[in-house]
Amino acid sequence: MRESLEKESTAIRAPTAPPARSRAIEFTLAFLGVLCVAAGAYLLFAPEDWWLGDIVDAWHLSAFVIGGVLMMTGFGVYANEAFIEDGRWSTRVVTGATIGVLALAGAVVAALFLIF
Repeated sequence: MRESLEKESTAIRAPTAPPARSRAIEFTLAFLGVLCVAAGAYLLFAPEDWWLGDIVDAWHLSAFVIGGVLMMTGFGVYANEAFIEDGRWSTRVVTGATIGVLALAGAVVAALFLIF
């Protein structure tokens, strides 16, 4: 009996995958970022005689900055979690990281246009 207990305790166990995690936070952040960028694009082309025409001047750039930061956060967290799950630079990790970096670059460009 004692030998069987020793065999069970010293047996090599196969590594298990981490439990699947909900990606609701990443997709919500990315969706809110896309929604902010869409609002910024709408405000960019909105007429000045519109009932909110006085906020059209700088709000589209602010929406681009906020949307870019939200998209960068959402896609960055997605790429990080995908890297942890895959353990290597897979296609979904590279795609998420690339979209996040491009969103951050767009937010920085919009912020520079807003400042200058």
